[in-house]
Amino acid sequence: MKMSSNIARKFFCSTLTLAGFVLSFPVHSSDSFAFGSCKTTGKANSISLATLEKDTLTVATVLPNPGWWNGTSPATIDSGFEYCLAANIAYRAGLHHVKIKNMAWDQYISGTATGYDVAMSSTTITDARKRIFDFSQPYFSSNLGVATKASSDVSAANIRTKRVGTLQGNVGADWVAHTLKPKSVGVYQSQTDMFTALVAGQVDAVITDTTLALSQVKASNGTLHVVGQYSLDQGYGVITPRGSANTDSVNRVVGDLVSDGTVRQLSTTYLQPMFGVDPSAIPVWSIK
Repeated sequence: MKMSSNIARKFFCSTLTLAGFVLSFPVHSSDSFAFGSCKTTGKANSISLATLEKDTLTVATVLPNPGWWNGTSPATIDSGFEYCLAANIAYRAGLHHVKIKNMAWDQYISGTATGYDVAMSSTTITDARKRIFDFSQPYFSSNLGVATKASSDVSAANIRTKRVGTLQGNVGADWVAHTLKPKSVGVYQSQTDMFTALVAGQVDAVITDTTLALSQVKASNGTLHVVGQYSLDQGYGVITPRGSANTDSVNRVVGDLVSDGTVRQLSTTYLQPMFGVDPSAIPVWSIK
């Protein structure tokens, strides 16, 4: 699973949604910070980051990701848990701009992408990924959620007899294939494709991060439900390129944002309304 959140601000220009398209938000004076509707906390210039562009934090992510990044393209994002987490990192580094670099998931998670300072897309910290990226300490904990059609009979007792969809490169894909081992597994290249397959009846359930499943289910207007979740005791971290000079500073500021309550407030503001349910209230399943 790729599991658990901090963010930053952005752009102008057109509303192109091409992966890799980058936009930046103009700053109006040397003292203004342009981070959409995000509220910043703490002290500006309390950390130092060496960025690719002057006075700008370039953040790689994968859109759409509602609740975490509210909008469908770099031009339309102005709030969200991870966006505002990035905004707070930029603010504490004294940076006035945030630039968003939108990528396809397989490009994002492969470790081959370049041209960013930090990356955030609900990315679970794993040993395998630590060989490709540097990670901050976790900013969010999450489990693997099981999403089904509302009329489905999928349960903890019978899920291994079902067709299960997973997202390529997601921690859930490896866990489903090697630990859950259901009747059949469908691997999809995007969340959209995976949930479209669920609605179309091509799979009986999909397994992905509980938080990501909840956001998709809420958008389904009752068509889908999250019926259970598996606990993997993992969390989301902020990525920096392997060997980056910024890794220690990013790790420290993420820890500060967690300990001072900023991350908790971001969750209350952006995730709880998005999910419509407390993730901890979803039953935790064990493998039968």
